[in-house]
Amino acid sequence: MVDPRLQGPFRKYLPYNIFEQCLIGQLTTFDYIFASLVVVANFTFVWKSHPSSFWTRPWDNDTEQELFGYIRYRLEKAFYIHELPPFTVQLYSIIERLNIITNLRCVSLFLNSSTLAFLFLVLRRIDCSYIISTAGLLILSNWGIFRKEGTILSFDSLEWCLFSIILYSSITMSRMKLGTAKWFAHLITLSISLGLAISSKFIGFLTWGFVILSLVRQFDKLISDVEITTSQIIRFVIWNLLFALIVPTSIFTLSYWNLLSNFNVDVPEYSKYMTTSFKSYLRGSQLQPTQLYYGSTITLRHLDSMAGYLTSHEIPYPSDIHENLVALSFKEFDADNEWVVEHPTMKLNFSEIHHIGQLIPVEFDHDIKLRHKSTGQLLRASTAKPPISEQDYDLRISCTKNSEYEGGMDERWNVLLIKDRTNDDNKISSDDKYVKPLRSEIQLYNKGQRCGLLSHDLRLPKWGGFEQEVLCMENPVRSRTSFLIDSVRLAVDFPIPMMKYYMDEINSSTEDSRTLSCTQFVRLLKEYIFKQYKYNYYVKYGKSKVNSEDAFVVEKWPITVDVGSPVWFKFAWYGSILAMFIFLCVQCNRMVHWNPWSTTETVFSINWDIYNEFGWECTVGWFLHFYVFTMSPHFNLKSKLYFQSFIFSELCLLESLNVFAKQHKTIFSITILLFFTSIVLLYK
Repeated sequence: MVDPRLQGPFRKYLPYNIFEQCLIGQLTTFDYIFASLVVVANFTFVWKSHPSSFWTRPWDNDTEQELFGYIRYRLEKAFYIHELPPFTVQLYSIIERLNIITNLRCVSLFLNSSTLAFLFLVLRRIDCSYIISTAGLLILSNWGIFRKEGTILSFDSLEWCLFSIILYSSITMSRMKLGTAKWFAHLITLSISLGLAISSKFIGFLTWGFVILSLVRQFDKLISDVEITTSQIIRFVIWNLLFALIVPTSIFTLSYWNLLSNFNVDVPEYSKYMTTSFKSYLRGSQLQPTQLYYGSTITLRHLDSMAGYLTSHEIPYPSDIHENLVALSFKEFDADNEWVVEHPTMKLNFSEIHHIGQLIPVEFDHDIKLRHKSTGQLLRASTAKPPISEQDYDLRISCTKNSEYEGGMDERWNVLLIKDRTNDDNKISSDDKYVKPLRSEIQLYNKGQRCGLLSHDLRLPKWGGFEQEVLCMENPVRSRTSFLIDSVRLAVDFPIPMMKYYMDEINSSTEDSRTLSCTQFVRLLKEYIFKQYKYNYYVKYGKSKVNSEDAFVVEKWPITVDVGSPVWFKFAWYGSILAMFIFLCVQCNRMVHWNPWSTTETVFSINWDIYNEFGWECTVGWFLHFYVFTMSPHFNLKSKLYFQSFIFSELCLLESLNVFAKQHKTIFSITILLFFTSIVLLYK
């Protein structure tokens, strides 16, 4: 082969489109026909391998029931929280609404078949032979989880298909001349696929990061080509900034805007996790007193938790049967969440109060007592240890005595201001010294134990209903102590000044606007995404899903093959990991023998150049998509989460075999023969 390198001022260099000049990765009409046949063949084979009753069966899988439930919420414009971005539900909802097909399982099967087709095109782009490319399809199609996801209504099939399109478009761009019509077509395809991928699953952001690193690598190759002009480099940067950053971000934002603007029906099952501001968007504005008065019945919400309503039950602590449990509850409308705000020294008789002037408003830095409405007990802090947190500085919170008990210093709570939500302009007024429902974020400081009331994400054992632990601590983290008065019920029946609150604002209009301003949308978007994350690890796959003995064990994600896959699939599974390890050893050997002062020209091999460049992409892509799951705080770590990493490792394996086959044809043939012989012997 003629050396395709160009002579630079000092030594030879590789042009940025070296692969195109060497006709590497040139797809023919037959390649596209073969890819289309893969879609048809896989779809037909899987469809025919099951009886017709299999495809028309009711939703008998938890994943199917869950996804179809969200589709129904979407069609009914009802509010819901799901741990994934909204595009998958939006796509299936459009198909269901337009009645494009009667069986939604066909969509998953078509997407899985398309994934195989694009994987074939990726392999052909990196110059793999037809035999090795077909072997890659067989490896993936025989993965038990991949086959299963193609036969059910699935969240993953769409993401996997988009991932394969992203790989194909990214690799194709790196092998084409900059600025051509085909280059632009694949750049647009890449940007749209990225936008849809990050709008379908959050792992798409890691794929996005991989693409950005690939584009940086292409930029490095571009500026090393001395024939490239400055204007071409500037155009490359501008187009990639537009299509690789702005367009995906816009698609992601639009998908959430479509989701949030679609909510017209409140579903308390999900809306209870949202803040009062978000609930006012769903339910309409709330009327609340302008100030908090002694004698009022309130509910307190912990702002750093999901639902987090301060509650108490007639459940004694195991270590002290005279003290009742205090925790944070996920139940929004529960009588156990109600507390009466009492004056620390005065016994108020509300039957003798007839006008607002006789009511005493609660001021900041003043004391209150909180009496549990249902049991009549007082909230207190003591030197006893909490049930979960048992550090020396952790103090227990409980409800004590009965309705006749007046309490001491351990039952007195000083109300401290953290933030006033409607006074961001810092203008001081006479009203600022009073506690205001829905506006004042407060901290409760115990006078007797000199500690702050707080909560964190640890859950109580089974005897505590897996509710969230509440404790008291000296010098606590402020965010853990922030509470909001979520609702107020007055002890008197005569009218007092009220305010109408809508989305963190005082709304004086008679009707609430359903049109979202840019500021309101950003605020709702930030909260919804944050609640998705909390809902994922804390509610859906939270510690309440396991028994009390395992409630605080975090299991790390293992690389294990599925039991439903064929025996020979294990060779490909673990062989793909071995291929990346061998690649890293090869690169280490190259670095050890690299001599930057050598004047001898190295021998160029296009096959090794493909192997070195694509191997690094596969290794980086594998690490990005794998490492994030080792930090998962919940137990939902199934092998299908390994899909993107497995594709990268499989591509590295197949490219390694391709280079080996071209360099050592005889040895490769003998190795393949021995491989198939060992499989036959294993099956026997």
